[in-house]
Amino acid sequence: MLWQIAIACLLIYLIRNYWLKSNFLEIAKLPGPPRLPLVGCAFRFIGHSQSELFKIVTDFPKEYGNRVCIKVFNRYILHLYNPKDIEIILTSTKNITKNRPYVFMEPWLGTGLLLSTGAKWHKRRKILTPAFHFDILKNFARVFEEEGRAMVRDLHERLQRGERTLNVMPFISDYTLYTICETAMGTRLNSENNASKAQYKESVLGIGLIVMNRLSRFWLHSDLIFYLSSMGKKFKKLLEQNFAFTDRVIEERRKNWAETKKEETSSGKRRMALLDLLLDAESKGEIDMEGIREEVNTFMFEGHDTTAMALTFGLMLLADHEDIQENIYEECKSIFGDSTRTANTSDLAEMKYLEAVIKEILRLYPSVPIIGRMVTEEFKLDDITIPEGTEVVVHFYNLQRREDLFPEPELFKPERFLNGDKMHFTYVPFSAGPRNCIGQRFAMQEMKYMLSEIIRHFKLKSIVKGYRPKITMDLVLRACEPVNIEFSAR
Repeated sequence: MLWQIAIACLLIYLIRNYWLKSNFLEIAKLPGPPRLPLVGCAFRFIGHSQSELFKIVTDFPKEYGNRVCIKVFNRYILHLYNPKDIEIILTSTKNITKNRPYVFMEPWLGTGLLLSTGAKWHKRRKILTPAFHFDILKNFARVFEEEGRAMVRDLHERLQRGERTLNVMPFISDYTLYTICETAMGTRLNSENNASKAQYKESVLGIGLIVMNRLSRFWLHSDLIFYLSSMGKKFKKLLEQNFAFTDRVIEERRKNWAETKKEETSSGKRRMALLDLLLDAESKGEIDMEGIREEVNTFMFEGHDTTAMALTFGLMLLADHEDIQENIYEECKSIFGDSTRTANTSDLAEMKYLEAVIKEILRLYPSVPIIGRMVTEEFKLDDITIPEGTEVVVHFYNLQRREDLFPEPELFKPERFLNGDKMHFTYVPFSAGPRNCIGQRFAMQEMKYMLSEIIRHFKLKSIVKGYRPKITMDLVLRACEPVNIEFSAR
């Protein structure tokens, strides 16, 4: 008798939580992929490569419109592709919690600035914001200059060895890693770090791939099952590899921090790197070692990988457009004349055309193409109620390629950004609202330094005219294939 009552209770629960909920929620009536009983669309995403998954979700608007509802078991996931809806999500001061897939990144990044919410997020943002103040960025100019010169020297040496063609992603990634280590972390990498640097970059790529693979395999969402699997065991090894590098960065700066702080205070010149701010906060009892590691892991990843991919896609586009390269070169000549000196912050401010080029690169290839939120407070999109517990996914990649917002959206046209028009929630490569990218000025400054240095010294040429690699679903927008470019000295 008891087992019959238990089965009846289970059936009532299933009917109430799956069938009734599905039929009475307003968002459940929005278009989306076909749903099976109980499992919903769970099987729609199984058996596909990450590049195929990226194409599936970016093609949704063609099939279902700009609001697409996906049901996976009892989860409702709302995908948004239009600026009006996206503005509501990004400007909310209530719904700032990241959605469920970000939980898979917590063993790596903890609940640092990227993943935290509520009071912890506000506190961390307050601690870290000074690291990206304009005056601090000016102090980092020396590092940008040094890395820019080193990069150009490296390219010249390759040309002298007859290496004209280069897969730019791993090459550029080295220099963005050097830059974030010395600026934000106050630690200089050198040839002795080559093995650990390579392992760190390998771990970032591996962790990202596993997180995305886990996301599309619902049976691996359980930590118990995941960590028993071969994928989970590999994930743990990659985390150890990753932490070994970032922990060394923290400890190296900690050793020198007290002495550096004393010297900079006595001279009246304090260049507070991000890691310095964290160590300062630790000395005041505002953060512990675990918190420092969370933020260092977050900014090491976000500060080098996102910029490296933006520069990779940017060099690919420039190699395919010699006229745009020449426009950048002429702008640089008007600033530098025949001088070979490296740019300073005043020079960067004059590079209006290059800034438009970078903005157009990020329109076509935003480093973070998709973000997610968990609805913690019910709200409305027009007359549709979006209830608490819904996950919302915002598609920047699609938004910035809409033909009604950007005529001929697939074309690389920097002049779109030369008239100074404000693009209200139609162009958001660094997100917007309270959770916008804290390091966006840092990224723009670094990209200006690197691209201006390359174009002043080299001409770029596509190996295959019009080549565009397949894009893969990853933590950042990534090319599936090598991006090879031919370099020649000017």
